[in-house]
Amino acid sequence: MLTARDGYVLEKMLRDWPPLTDEWLALLKRKLSGGRLPAGARVPADLAMIDARVTFRCESGLSDTRTLCLPGTYAPGSAFLPVTTFYGLALLGLREGQAMTFDRPEGRRDWIVLEKVLFQPAAGGPVPEAPAEAARAPFRVIAGGLTERAFTAANENGPGQGPGPSAA
Repeated sequence: MLTARDGYVLEKMLRDWPPLTDEWLALLKRKLSGGRLPAGARVPADLAMIDARVTFRCESGLSDTRTLCLPGTYAPGSAFLPVTTFYGLALLGLREGQAMTFDRPEGRRDWIVLEKVLFQPAAGGPVPEAPAEAARAPFRVIAGGLTERAFTAANENGPGQGPGPSAA
């Protein structure tokens, strides 16, 4: 089940991106043909969507925790998993405990299981507003309270000007 945003992203990828492989394109089309959340519906807390932090297990035995992301926010070696990868795309729209199988370019069948959604940015709908009195933290204004505390910037040579930028 895709959210409206995730469905839009995948439709845009289908239109604007050249498919990585025929197998990836088949997985993308399969995702787009699945169910969608109705507009205005609450996003289930156990739904994997873009920006959700998820734990998963796959056919290779790998078990990992990653944040599903758009391709532009991915940095190699980071804790992000772009939806342009097989695993990222397969996880998108799954709910905890659900699995998905898909074909790989090398001719083998792969699978992935969504074990847990650790963070879901849209779960639960809007945060209720706190009463005005509770939202305002009490504070006191103290005039001149910091005049006796002088801040001296530290450098590797102790207090003072130091050798300056030419020493760098």
